[in-house]
Amino acid sequence: MIVKISMLLPLFTAWKRAKPIPSGLFLVLVVLFFPAYALEPMADNEMGEVTGQKGILLSLQYYYNTHPDQAGAPDSTCSDDGAGSLADLDCRFATQLKNRESEWLVFKNGHASIDLDRIALDASVLSGSRGADSAYSGWFDAEKFEDVDDSCLLEGDCTAATIADMAGLRLSYPEGENGANFGNVRFGMFFEGLAVEPNAGAPNGNGWEGNQNGSFMGLNIADNNGHQARIAFGGDFYLYGF
Repeated sequence: MIVKISMLLPLFTAWKRAKPIPSGLFLVLVVLFFPAYALEPMADNEMGEVTGQKGILLSLQYYYNTHPDQAGAPDSTCSDDGAGSLADLDCRFATQLKNRESEWLVFKNGHASIDLDRIALDASVLSGSRGADSAYSGWFDAEKFEDVDDSCLLEGDCTAATIADMAGLRLSYPEGENGANFGNVRFGMFFEGLAVEPNAGAPNGNGWEGNQNGSFMGLNIADNNGHQARIAFGGDFYLYGF
């Protein structure tokens, strides 16, 4: 199993910074004798040298019994058992349900992967969302922002205008046209067999090692270009509280 989570963190604009410290020794002395060492405003020429932007870009890769270099294809060890791929223990996933401790639900000869690129996470106001214009104000329900005594819980009035001015956390992904973002998300999943395997009669008394019942179904999520289905999506998601 290979799990990789990468986050690209652009620099945030700095408004203040501490004066440079000449040496490590001087830094220790400052901490000991001047614990309230103050931040000082940056000069205009220093501000002009600052680069970066607000927000965070998130990317996610998860590969189970495969590898990014294989584009979602299974590892060669998944089906190299002499007794057949369903008997191979290298690429199994099993789960056991409560009150069914004598049996295992076993996914045999399986692999999965997901690759998700560049989801933007930043701050915004709710009025910045699409569909926030007056045409949608009729959907506003003030009672959702009142307590049991019908008192408004917001700092301002319980109105659509107050909600529109509230800050929120926005998770967004650009919407492409004519398949422009097709393939920015890739997802694949495969298992050759699925069966309920009992502990009784299984190697070492472990049902997850067994292959007595073969398989009653399989699954394959992919497309004709390879082992990963390409997905296109886009839009904004806002999270806010009060």
